Amino acid sequence: MTYISMYFGLEAWKARKARGWTQEEVAEQVGISTRWYQQIECGLANATFAVCVRIAHVLGMDLNQIVYNIHPDSTEPAGT
Repeated sequence: MTYISMYFGLEAWKARKARGWTQEEVAEQVGISTRWYQQIECGLANATFAVCVRIAHVLGMDLNQIVYNIHPDSTEPAGT
């Protein structure tokens, strides 16, 4: 598990919860299995960039902001 995976998963979780959607609904819209989406959201899976883009699009996430907030050494958010 990497910081990047955990951070992306947390942002996906927050966006999904804000919309009141289930993991199953998001996974179906993204075109991946529910189990894989669950692992991505928990930071246990390293999704491909293409899958991250699809998740961000479905959830209305700003992928540019997420990438910007990742610290260069990938251990903590930028600015900490």
